[in-house]
Amino acid sequence: MMPYDKYKNLKEFITDIDDVGEIIFQYNGKEYSLDYDGEKINIAESYKQETEQTFNGIDDFINNFKLDGKPIKDIVTELEIIAH
Repeated sequence: MMPYDKYKNLKEFITDIDDVGEIIFQYNGKEYSLDYDGEKINIAESYKQETEQTFNGIDDFINNFKLDGKPIKDIVTELEIIAH
């Protein structure tokens, strides 16, 4: 099995969100789907619509989204990228 891609830093993650707009990643055994339309970010645990959260742009997402109680900006290098 191929190792997952990882982000080197927060800047690389932000650039990917802005350029690609759709990222699927894994963290602590759970898969998440992120979608950015240029204005809002929607993120949810994959196939669990009830977990969806919406953020007003990249800054709002980076500053306020948490996984397992940890701010996304602090764990970005631990994310296992499945698709981007």
